[in-house]
Amino acid sequence: MSELFYKIVFGTLWLIYILIRVPHDKKYKQNRKESITRENAEKGLVLINFFGLVLLPIIWMFSPWFNSFNLYLPQWLRIIGILLIVISLFFFYWVHKTLGQNWSPVLEIRKDHQLVKSGPYKNIRHPMYSQIWLWVIAQFLVTSNLISGLSGFVAWTIVYFSRVKNEESMMLGKFGEAYKEYMSKTGRVLPKINSGYKV
Repeated sequence: MSELFYKIVFGTLWLIYILIRVPHDKKYKQNRKESITRENAEKGLVLINFFGLVLLPIIWMFSPWFNSFNLYLPQWLRIIGILLIVISLFFFYWVHKTLGQNWSPVLEIRKDHQLVKSGPYKNIRHPMYSQIWLWVIAQFLVTSNLISGLSGFVAWTIVYFSRVKNEESMMLGKFGEAYKEYMSKTGRVLPKINSGYKV
């Protein structure tokens, strides 16, 4: 399959991602905020994500600038990448549907904010982050390019490790013992494995 095929498929799946997000973004802008954590830092992290997961992949799709950085991964690996993106899109939709008006692109507490523990949140505290990890791995496989492939992974690694502990501190501040108990029963981006077992 040609490089054009992968660019068209990736672009199409990326547009589906945007279409899933748009209605939630509109609701987010209409909802009142109670408090925002590290507002300037969060804006910077959003910008980093934009470069790695949006701008550089778009340059890869519509220009030959990154051609000299092609990795020429096997076709089967790139097909696996496409399948991973499709799976991540279903997960993305599920997470947004479960969160409802509690979703925010930055660290903030909304008015009437609720602690969601159903759906994908039953066993994972940050399933949206799980989805993005899946996406950036798939982005590397599908683009098969050193710059557009690794940009998403590098950007999200910076965002994730800069944000996750602060987010959990924010949630502890809002929900206290309820969130502490929730943390004890769930994993951050993967379900928690119980090391003990009952006979």
